[in-house]
Amino acid sequence: MSVKRRQVLKGALSLSALSLSYPLLKPAAGFAAEKTTAVVIGGGLSGLNCALLLSDFGIDVILLEGSDRVGGRAHTADGVETRPEYGASEVGRSYARAIDLCSRLDIRLLPDIRSLLPMSNYVEGTWVRSGDWADSPVNRMADNERELPPLMVGMGLLSRLNPLINLDDWLSPEFAAYDISMRELFLNNGVSEAALRLAGVPLDLRVTSSLGMMQERTRTLFDANFGRTQTQAADTPFGLAATREEGEETFPVRTIEGGTSRLPEAMAAALGDRVRLGKVVAEIDMSGSDAEIRCLDGSRYSADFVVSAMPFTTLRNISVSPGFSGRQAEAVLTLGYRGTTRAWGVVEEPYWEDDGLEPSFFTDETIQTLVVLDKLPGEDTHRCSVIFTGPSAARIDQMPDDQALALIESEIARIRPSTKGRMRFVDLYGWRKNPLIQGCRHLFGPGQISRFAREMIVPHHRLHFAGEHTRRMDFGMEAALESGERAAFEILQRA
Repeated sequence: MSVKRRQVLKGALSLSALSLSYPLLKPAAGFAAEKTTAVVIGGGLSGLNCALLLSDFGIDVILLEGSDRVGGRAHTADGVETRPEYGASEVGRSYARAIDLCSRLDIRLLPDIRSLLPMSNYVEGTWVRSGDWADSPVNRMADNERELPPLMVGMGLLSRLNPLINLDDWLSPEFAAYDISMRELFLNNGVSEAALRLAGVPLDLRVTSSLGMMQERTRTLFDANFGRTQTQAADTPFGLAATREEGEETFPVRTIEGGTSRLPEAMAAALGDRVRLGKVVAEIDMSGSDAEIRCLDGSRYSADFVVSAMPFTTLRNISVSPGFSGRQAEAVLTLGYRGTTRAWGVVEEPYWEDDGLEPSFFTDETIQTLVVLDKLPGEDTHRCSVIFTGPSAARIDQMPDDQALALIESEIARIRPSTKGRMRFVDLYGWRKNPLIQGCRHLFGPGQISRFAREMIVPHHRLHFAGEHTRRMDFGMEAALESGERAAFEILQRA
């Protein structure tokens, strides 16, 4: 990096860090501060777990949630036909915290027996069945790449190059050389242009750290083979699926009876009136003898400790004093968040019986991926979902929901006429549009793990950090719970 560029970056970060200590949102004047030992900001799984643990150890705690519901990205759409999961939906076999919480709160876990129906591919305007893909003339990838399904090209190639073994290897300086963009990693290893193009459909290869994705892949493999004597895992379009060993009682993936939202709701019920909804935090002032938290509605809270269990996209909008500095400020200001937008529907007639293609499909056009799920006993129709990630999600999010759904239906009918009149969409949800979250998940950019992955979670005065973006060794719901546990233990050591 040139001296001039370093100076510009340093100046920009200094100004940005200053902005984090200046009142960005002005709260209403009013109430006397309610005193407590700890205030947790954010009612997702991480914040709820942190608050529950503190309460279990006798710490007075109040949890503030800006929206009218708890759960964060664990959100079952109860009022929508088919009750889709907007976010978290699966409990892996190694999710010890989630499994323990469900047991403690009398929540039943069910085996996830709904399978994804096979997937055809629509590439360069040509339909290709999955079994024909490796030898298709449309498949222009190199010989050692051709067997990878189009949707799995990026993650399949990354798996081949992944050197990580232990769950925390990604934080070791030994692997810092992999903290480069996926595009650079692939180019350095001779990946073909055709493979780069397909890998770039679901993933933005330019802005995604290879090392960050390797951590997720390593954790997913760990879960797939947890407690097993033999590895029976295979790549699928959405992670790793593992068959059960003979006599094995635990399913590779389980779901929460009644929907994922039942877990955060039960956690909040256990906390009772210590959970306060509709509390949008404007200021965290730690310049005095304690921390004062002020909300937009004028309510105030005084605490010895504060936990930010919010995405950095939300924390950026809060005035924090003293302000962040150095690499921690850089993390709060620049850590990226990826959008995921999904449309849910039902298949009223099996259109694949007419055109001879597989039910699900991948495309390199507007419709990124459509998945069709098998029917469960007693169901009359198949469920389906269109999934947009990264830049595709950002593009579809620019449209009003009704226009986006109309576009999705017309595009599917255009490329696959047999679907016309046989598929009906009932809902659309994009996490980027949620003002208190602004993204489905965090995504380290190239070089960011080396620069601030360790520094970003160090307590800042009285402020501690939780949230899935602060994970160390886990993934998904378990990562959120892990981070809340860590923040709680940090406070217990200081209290």
